[in-house]
Amino acid sequence: MAPVDPRDDARLLLQSAAEAALALIEGGDLEGAVAHLAGQAGIAAAQPVACYGFGLLCVKAGDLPSALSWFDRAIGLDPDDMRTLRARAVVLQDLGRLEEALASLEHMARLQPRDAGLRCDIGIVLRNIGRAQEALAAFSESQRLAADPCEALVQSGLLLAVLGRSDEAIAALAEAATLRPDEDVLTPQGIRLHNAGRDHEAVAVFAAAGGRRPLDVEAELKRGQSSVRLARYEDAIACYERAAHQSSDDARPLFLKAAALKMLDRLPEALAAYDAGLVKDPLSCEAHCNRGNLLHQRGATDAALAAYARALAIDAGFLPAHLNRANIHYRAGRFNEALVHCREILRREPDHAPASNLLGAILHEQGRDDEALGALDRAIAVQPDLPEAWLNRGNVLRAMDDLDAAILAYGEALQRNPQGADALSNLGVARLELAQVDEALACFDRALTLQPDFPNARANRAGVLLLKGRLGEGFAEYESRWERTKPVSRLVTPPAPQWDGEDLAGRRILVYDEQGLGDLIQFSRYLPLLVDCGADVDFLCRPSMRRLLGGLLTGVHLVEAPDPRIPYDFASALLSLPRGSRTELGSIPSSRSYLHPDPQRAGFWAAQLGAQGFRIGVCWRGNTVTSPKRSFPPACLAPIAAIPGVRLISLVKDERPDELGAVRDPWRIESAGPTFDRGPHAFVDSAAIISRLDLVVTSDTSIAHLAGALGVPVFVALRQAADWRWLLARSDSPWYPTMRLFRQTQRDAWEPVFVEIAQAVVTLMAGTVAGETLGAGDAPSTRA
Repeated sequence: MAPVDPRDDARLLLQSAAEAALALIEGGDLEGAVAHLAGQAGIAAAQPVACYGFGLLCVKAGDLPSALSWFDRAIGLDPDDMRTLRARAVVLQDLGRLEEALASLEHMARLQPRDAGLRCDIGIVLRNIGRAQEALAAFSESQRLAADPCEALVQSGLLLAVLGRSDEAIAALAEAATLRPDEDVLTPQGIRLHNAGRDHEAVAVFAAAGGRRPLDVEAELKRGQSSVRLARYEDAIACYERAAHQSSDDARPLFLKAAALKMLDRLPEALAAYDAGLVKDPLSCEAHCNRGNLLHQRGATDAALAAYARALAIDAGFLPAHLNRANIHYRAGRFNEALVHCREILRREPDHAPASNLLGAILHEQGRDDEALGALDRAIAVQPDLPEAWLNRGNVLRAMDDLDAAILAYGEALQRNPQGADALSNLGVARLELAQVDEALACFDRALTLQPDFPNARANRAGVLLLKGRLGEGFAEYESRWERTKPVSRLVTPPAPQWDGEDLAGRRILVYDEQGLGDLIQFSRYLPLLVDCGADVDFLCRPSMRRLLGGLLTGVHLVEAPDPRIPYDFASALLSLPRGSRTELGSIPSSRSYLHPDPQRAGFWAAQLGAQGFRIGVCWRGNTVTSPKRSFPPACLAPIAAIPGVRLISLVKDERPDELGAVRDPWRIESAGPTFDRGPHAFVDSAAIISRLDLVVTSDTSIAHLAGALGVPVFVALRQAADWRWLLARSDSPWYPTMRLFRQTQRDAWEPVFVEIAQAVVTLMAGTVAGETLGAGDAPSTRA
């Protein structure tokens, strides 16, 4: 019998130990496996192959320090064994001991200087240490040595991307893809193309990579995002659905799908996707916030506010939720609530430009324009290319009457956003304030080219068309007043279709009051015309005006509310009647007078005023809140007061003593007294006094309309940028035969206007004394 070789016994023991350790590993007893191997250390320590094998088993068991110990023993027995050196370098990397791993790899490279794979591994470790340029050099050397440099090209491309050298990264990955067009190469290439904004190429590369092995969720999400940027929303949704199917616990595909569905205006589906995603990730502030945006878009503002509140409950410092809540409150006119959120954002992040911008807009709405300008200037200092801040700055400057600066600000907004219809519309308003009518119209036209459904621009354009005498077009466009940002309020929801010129014989129509008292006086002239057409007319108007209008409205039923039992055929707002009547400049229904004073009040005021002097009613202001720029200082009346025989009688309700004394002795303005128009019926005293005057001189206010409707001579002092109803460059008004218009030729220059009015008064007085027949604007005296 041959003698037994002790080495064979050792090999059998080591093999048996390895098999037992492997069985323990597969059974889940990792510590037992490592301990079992340690028990054979005495036998294995003398055999490098055994040490290497035991090290691999320790790696498999997850005990890297023990694995490293076995590899070190193996290398001690065989220092140049490449398998062990490579395995040891991998374990050192996994243990985070990168410098030692690098030393091990460099030792191997000295042993095998033409091994391209080693150079690539050295580059990876150098990259992970942060020695990027040396890593790139190693990858380059690997490419030079390798028959297939694909892996080195991929690693080089990934590092170049991290370094921000996007074009070089993409070029390296593209070269790798020509060598090995598999998912391991195409996927990083697609991601880098996506990150570089080269979405067409990214989508094509992702498509080429797809289906080669189980789906890469990250790549599919990037593919979807590139598809979104290409406005291929259906493709994006398909990507997100595949990603969601592959990664059932990941909420991101559902959130991204919701955003894509929103872009397709499939809002219920988008909301469902957000809800499904929030089941998986209920603590996503961003998702709660985006869900709130979606609810806001659907008009569910309370639910949107609740969604933002949920985001803030998770993270009180989540600034987008604060900003969105501030925006909702701002648009709802709850400015104090909006301020709270803006201030909180700026407390946390003082250089938050959107919050400073919104703060400026809020302060402007509160009339705090100096503070608003400061906030907007801070926003612009932080983010000069924020067009909304320039737009709001223009709005504030326009309100402060600095129109030239406002126009410059709107120009800055448009330079940053040439498609900004809002900035164009507001620029048009500023130009209109400067009486640049054609330039304003061009702004509104361009705004509507960019955004045809923009009601602000359409309403502004309507004003210019009416101003230019294009009444048919203007009144048609004027219907947009109901949809603008600050719409005209309706007294009632129309209970029937709007009247648009249909035959009214035997039909019932509800007409409802709107806007200012001057508008009511001017357009009430249309009501008798409806009766003349055979209509049964119900007129819903403010009770305070019914007594004044009573004589005009014969045949018109004055109502406080529509009777739900009455089936109306048509309804119309008062200022929509010119559109329905197809009014043009040559067909304005005008008569010398269509309103009449109450006889008793007229007699009372005739006695109060007396017959002496040439009596001129004066009104220098109306509603200083809604139309402050139409007023003029009462001292402007001095040239008229200086005319011998003239008396100035105030038609201003609630005039102040300093106003009455502005025209100094001996030409003081006479007050109508504390009871003037104090009752529940508006203008009853005004109409009675005006009917006994020789002339009315007034700013553009309701008194001008009242005097014109009464057929009394009336001179109206107009600012350079006059309201649309006074047309352009006319001294007469087709709406009122007894009216004359006196216009500023320079902005805010009232003195020449009143010099001209004083001259016209002298002429009027001379004609009255001579008993001449007076023309338009110079009606015979109604003196008692």
